[in-house]
Amino acid sequence: ETVMNKNVKGAIAGAVALVLIGGGIYFMAQSAKKGAQCPFCNKYFPHGDIMGHKLTCPKNKTDLTPKPVYKR
Repeated sequence: ETVMNKNVKGAIAGAVALVLIGGGIYFMAQSAKKGAQCPFCNKYFPHGDIMGHKLTCPKNKTDLTPKPVYKR
């Protein structure tokens, strides 16, 4: 039987950690580049523009008229 020494185990663990971290960074970069999806028209917009688009999206049927406030 061969026994792996501590340096080999550490190198394998380090390589796995590096691959996982690199994959996470790649996924985040691709997601940021793609933007956010509008829930009404399903188109993608930059993250900074999505809130304004959702309010003015032609497929948004939410009634945005202000309601009167009654005071007693």
